Amino acid sequence: MEKFGIHTFNKKMMKETLSESVYTKWKEAVRLKEDLDIETAEAIAHDMKNWAIKKGATHYSHWFQPLNGQTAKKQEAFLDRNINQEPIYKFSGKELLKSEPDASSFPSGGMRSTFEARGYTYWDPSANSFIIDKVLYIPSIFVSYNGEILDKRFPLLKSVNILSKEGSRLVNLFEKNKYCYRMRVKVGLEQEFFLIDKNLYEKRSDLKTSGRTIIGAKAPKMQEQDDHYFGVIPKRVQKFFEEVNEKLWALGIYGKTEHNEAAPCQFELASLFENVHIAVDDNLLIMNILKQTALENGMVCLLHEKPFEGVNGSGKHNNYSITTNYGLNCFDPGKNPRENYIFLLFVSALIEATDNYSALLRICSSSPSNDYRLGGNEAPPAILSIFLGKDLEELFNSIAYKTPLKEKKDKMKVYALGEVQVDASDRNRTSPIAFTGNKFEFRMLGSSKTPADINIILNCAIGLSLRKMADKLEKVEEKDLKEEALKIVSQIIHDHGRLVYGGDNYGDSWKEEAKKRGLKDYKRLFDALVGAKEDGCQRLFLESGILSEKEIKAIYEVQFEDLVKYHSLEARTMIHMVKKDVMPAVLAEIKDTKEALSGLDNPYLKKRLDKLNELLLRLFSEMEILTSDYKHSETIKDIFKRAKFLEENIVKSLRRVREICDNLEEEVSRKNWTLPSYEDMFNSLN
Repeated sequence: MEKFGIHTFNKKMMKETLSESVYTKWKEAVRLKEDLDIETAEAIAHDMKNWAIKKGATHYSHWFQPLNGQTAKKQEAFLDRNINQEPIYKFSGKELLKSEPDASSFPSGGMRSTFEARGYTYWDPSANSFIIDKVLYIPSIFVSYNGEILDKRFPLLKSVNILSKEGSRLVNLFEKNKYCYRMRVKVGLEQEFFLIDKNLYEKRSDLKTSGRTIIGAKAPKMQEQDDHYFGVIPKRVQKFFEEVNEKLWALGIYGKTEHNEAAPCQFELASLFENVHIAVDDNLLIMNILKQTALENGMVCLLHEKPFEGVNGSGKHNNYSITTNYGLNCFDPGKNPRENYIFLLFVSALIEATDNYSALLRICSSSPSNDYRLGGNEAPPAILSIFLGKDLEELFNSIAYKTPLKEKKDKMKVYALGEVQVDASDRNRTSPIAFTGNKFEFRMLGSSKTPADINIILNCAIGLSLRKMADKLEKVEEKDLKEEALKIVSQIIHDHGRLVYGGDNYGDSWKEEAKKRGLKDYKRLFDALVGAKEDGCQRLFLESGILSEKEIKAIYEVQFEDLVKYHSLEARTMIHMVKKDVMPAVLAEIKDTKEALSGLDNPYLKKRLDKLNELLLRLFSEMEILTSDYKHSETIKDIFKRAKFLEENIVKSLRRVREICDNLEEEVSRKNWTLPSYEDMFNSLN
């Protein structure tokens, strides 16, 4: 416990090191979202520098989250010269508040070019600074010279402000004995990932370049025996987790739950709930620490959503809740949810927001890599729906359609325990969005994605829904308030209740049912990007004031650029691997088979030789198509048309080439097939 948070300049440390007046000014600036004066910034910078140097830090860095969804920093040494040209340690208030990294080399959707390189990072005083590897990290927002948003953090903070403002209005109508002046979005994230031996990873170009195996035949044993999930953690991985925990706890990150996931070599690490921008920071740090610690233990951490075909992929479950400044959870139904008007309204707002902006939620949950995962039997489909549980679904329908509520069973008998309390609902692991007692779990989010995007959309969309509710209810007399609140809930269920579904989302019957309900099925990220533009979903950002039209257009461009880069990289990797690995292996196998046949009259060997030759001919043919299509894609200048061509041609071509390569792997001997197999990788940690 004495080591928890030792590398974090947190509230406790600030209270110990800063003067009372400076600490109070910082606290008020964070609470009221006001600017810090330069004198206060100078005092904080001085004490922060001294603390960091005592902890061994030699550099500081503004740490930010550009539009590529990663993290970035530029290190500056504390070391400087004084007026006598002698070495000193220096860190000023101006240096704490602001830095200037290059803004032209990060994705900007055309907002910045090489000759417009100036950009600025500004300290976010509501987040803890921390030390990793002798560098003091200062969480910051990132904007261009003209003030355009170039990061994920700034819109996330703005989205929380919108939800806080509108949610407080609504809460204060019903909570007469308490005053809500601020609402917080609390998020808990579950991070799934794969670990494999580093020596095997180094022998596979596909894993090194794209993070997934673009070829690879099934192993004799995959995950069909269900013996890995929640099983004994391998000793090698247990040591890895111990080291990860030491690093997380030193940074004040509550790494909490760890276990084996369903697929071989797949694991999960979950952290405790935090304010949403801190939860995003923590998750991005967790991802980096997982990768770094794996390498230190002779392993590689794969965060790709689908690194292995035929087994479960990895997600990042985003558990979402909203609380007041005095601790009321607006998604907690309480003992009598029928009379809990705040709960009813906030859940209704989430239902309305999700239905109105389903395309945006599909976009921000996914990526080209997550398209390989969504819709499989280990992940929710790309069709958005909400699971409320039997009791709550019945409650909302009774309000909307004036039907009586059935008496629910609140206790059940369990052997040796007698009667125990029954949960309000069962869990539905097939639902993309599930109510889980006092929060909503968004399960579509991909494991490699930043959690910032999905929470920006949720905060803005729910905030706008709450605004409409507050606008109506503030005009109503107090005696009619509850009745009008139920009318709003009823109307939302009538208009958006099509989204509520308690059945099996994996089954084909749901796809048919969803089609009848008019729900969109965006099978690919590309489809959702097109759908969002056609539906005009971008109005959310304009109505909430989060982004300008120019910034929206830029982010849209970045999404298509990502699609182009991802599919082009996979095409180049496939061409490389087939030429360097697959074809030489097959030719060697053909040679060996011919040599065996030279002294034997064996029709089965002849048949095997013919099969190898037939597959090789098909491979040559498909490779000509893939290579030709890739070269043609590079001539397409329009980013939308290029992305569309790659989706419609390259992705399909890659699947056809993979099928042939996987068939060949099953035919070629271990001697000639030099690529590590699924069997090799799945058993590499034991």
